[in-house]
Amino acid sequence: MYKTATIDIVNALKTELNKKLPMKAEYEKRLKKKLRLEFNYNSNHIEGNTLTYRQTQLLLFYDKSSGNVPISDIEEMKAHDIALSQIEEMAKDEERPLSELFIKELNKLILVKSFWKDAISYDGNPTRKKIEIGQYKTSPNSVRLRNGEIHEYASPEETPALMNDLLNWYNDNKEILHPVQLAAEFHYKFVCIHPFDDGNGRVARLIMNYILLKNNYPPVIIKSDEKESYLTHLQKADTGDITSLIEYIERQSIWSLELSIKAANGGDIDELGDIEKEIELLKKDKLTKTKIYKTPKVTYELINHINDDLWTPISKVLNKFDDFFAESSNENYLNNIKIEKTKIIPGPLMGTAHLFSDRKVTVKKYEIFGHDLEENDVNNLQWKKKMLSLKSASKKIDYEILCSLDLNDSNYKLLITESNTNSDSYIKNSTTLFEIENEYKTLFMSDTVNSIIRIISNYMIKEIKGGE
Repeated sequence: MYKTATIDIVNALKTELNKKLPMKAEYEKRLKKKLRLEFNYNSNHIEGNTLTYRQTQLLLFYDKSSGNVPISDIEEMKAHDIALSQIEEMAKDEERPLSELFIKELNKLILVKSFWKDAISYDGNPTRKKIEIGQYKTSPNSVRLRNGEIHEYASPEETPALMNDLLNWYNDNKEILHPVQLAAEFHYKFVCIHPFDDGNGRVARLIMNYILLKNNYPPVIIKSDEKESYLTHLQKADTGDITSLIEYIERQSIWSLELSIKAANGGDIDELGDIEKEIELLKKDKLTKTKIYKTPKVTYELINHINDDLWTPISKVLNKFDDFFAESSNENYLNNIKIEKTKIIPGPLMGTAHLFSDRKVTVKKYEIFGHDLEENDVNNLQWKKKMLSLKSASKKIDYEILCSLDLNDSNYKLLITESNTNSDSYIKNSTTLFEIENEYKTLFMSDTVNSIIRIISNYMIKEIKGGE
């Protein structure tokens, strides 16, 4: 088993969920409906399906369509829903093992029928190829990355043997690895092979969730608004850092487990109402069509977004842990320089004075934290919560939650870490709790923020319990 920062949280939540099973039939029905909608919408949306959240809901639950939607996208969504039903039934079948035949059947299901598709030839030139469904690829399916490099998957000649090796690896490790880690690593190994001409991502996520369902875990939902982060963790695995991808999948499992526990308790599992969610998705789809580069205004708006929509709710949760420590404080850094209190000067953007509420901020146009963004290039911003001397610990233990925002020319990187030191070693141990890299046009959606808050709060609860 991989020793990750989040596996203990996964295990604790699974134990809690097990105590609540079986849940009431009406609660189980509501949960299954929610997971069905989320998985179908997000897995297809990642691959370019144009159905909105509301249109997906209408199609799956009422078999109706609305708006100007391509027929192919409707067929694709229906087919994917059937494939989801197949893995659910397959997971219940004790006699039928996971096989190459079943994987091919899934590919055939989601692609519906053979078709022609634009592609890149082996030497990098545009071409067209016929996609034969349910069959392993007969020509290379490498992809061109944003930097112009060609990413190579397994060759057609290697694919059958590699798929056989993958199934053998699964059978050898299914009783050894933790189910979530087994599912995550299988997903990665499958993506590396890319055995089909099309549909590899969707099949990889379907099989990953088959493994989870087989082990009585709820399915993992990779949210479409986290596509860049998802791909980044796959790329990190390509460089040898598979633990990063496994932790990412564990964080998605935490979301599903907490949703399931909430459902078992009879709680409202719609994190946003249908209208609010549709508006949020509509903003993402319609207002982010062009490339956005770093400017003072873009920087200013992103910082406000991170502060208001992410760090402020995180702070509210972290403040609830203050009683467990002898002392706590908040610090902020701009370009690695600690921000000190400044005199408030009224200006046209006076509303920004709430940022870092324990600081007094000088405010002018595009001025933030006492610095004029039009004169000072902001490259890094940090929000830091310090919690000193855990009262219940037998030795002095300090904790620190750090949210670090790096601002590059065309994208930003957000890293949230936890670090702790104790009086015995004075060695700082650091754990990455969340990491994402996005274009400036991609902002955080509510589901992602809620997931980050849950990860941080659960981590602190685990640490405080362990420090007793």
